[in-house]
Amino acid sequence: MDSGIIHLDMQKHAQKRFTIGIALTRTTSAGICRFSGIMRYAAERPDWNVRRVRAREGIGSPNEIRNLHGIDGIVGGFHSIKGLCHGRRIPPIVAIDSSDFPGGRHAAAAVEIDNGAVGRTAAETLLRNGLRNLAFVGVRQKLETYHQDRRLAAFKACAKDAGVQCKAFIPTEEDPSESDLERLAAFLTALPRPCGVMAYNDGCAQVVMDACHMAHLKVPDQIQIVGVDNEKEICENTIPTLTSVLPDFEGGGYLAAKMLGEMLDGRRKPRSKVLNYYGVKKVVVRASTQDLKGGGRLVTLAREFIRLHAGEKISVKDIAAELKVSRRTLENRFRGILNCGVADVLRDERLEHVASLLRETDRTATEISYDSGFSSPTYLAGLFKRTYGMTMGEWRSGQHI
Repeated sequence: MDSGIIHLDMQKHAQKRFTIGIALTRTTSAGICRFSGIMRYAAERPDWNVRRVRAREGIGSPNEIRNLHGIDGIVGGFHSIKGLCHGRRIPPIVAIDSSDFPGGRHAAAAVEIDNGAVGRTAAETLLRNGLRNLAFVGVRQKLETYHQDRRLAAFKACAKDAGVQCKAFIPTEEDPSESDLERLAAFLTALPRPCGVMAYNDGCAQVVMDACHMAHLKVPDQIQIVGVDNEKEICENTIPTLTSVLPDFEGGGYLAAKMLGEMLDGRRKPRSKVLNYYGVKKVVVRASTQDLKGGGRLVTLAREFIRLHAGEKISVKDIAAELKVSRRTLENRFRGILNCGVADVLRDERLEHVASLLRETDRTATEISYDSGFSSPTYLAGLFKRTYGMTMGEWRSGQHI
């Protein structure tokens, strides 16, 4: 009889399902990657039913989320996680990149980017090019101060360890906004050159690029620039194109969903003050940091060619022929600078193209395979599943929740 009760209890537990709310913007590549990470974890949980919940426009607090009826837990990217209750029931919540964790006595669990790793990665990218002068350019928004201060501290520490100079330009609230570009141009002009500049994010890096043009400073010959976030609409439309540190946003989304899963499974207290970090995925090298010694220039040109033609049936041999170098030389440059082969970069670009087509079109998987340079839809299906943790169909469906 006891075994029968245990069997019924286990059956009841096995049938329990959770409805998960995602309060996350997908208007940026970072948001899309976070969402993909959450959906990758959700694909491992047959007991999860995921749907989007929306906050009132302009409000970054989970307290303002509407339509919470039936929601068992929330993963969200909030500007603030303070005051989660305020007289109403809020289910367990995990915040991604909130700037004020922990949020008072009702603090939720949170996942945050490792800003120190971002700052160090940017500095190391510039130092590898032989630069002996570095600078950091920030933004004035108060919401970004938390992350910015930590990136700057790590960037300066890395410069100090390398024995190189490092200066910083942070606009203040007292500065009239219309003079910021002129002030920045003057700051950049006064820097010893050549100099490597880390911008707080890609939007900030675009302003740095504009200031360089205003001051008649050549990029990358005199000023090399690294942004953060790899927002392609910015990075691939600046002149020259922008190198950017890509945080592991997808990994951050997965980690946040996993933490929520542990709460719902009873392995973590719903109101515990827990903060976990995710790091940097890679540096996407573009023309704004081409190596002054010449080797990096070849890699940059090759990557630019790959980005433009990844959807075509090009090979490593074709890329080498386009750049008028031997395949061996090209491979050696990639191994020396990026620590990976040309084929690895070509594959990654093609997969990103596949993900974009799944998100933005209604083409079939077979059509997308051929439109992305893959000769075998079956091979692509397996590669996509290994890379993203879900099938192409699951990924596409998740994007339209």
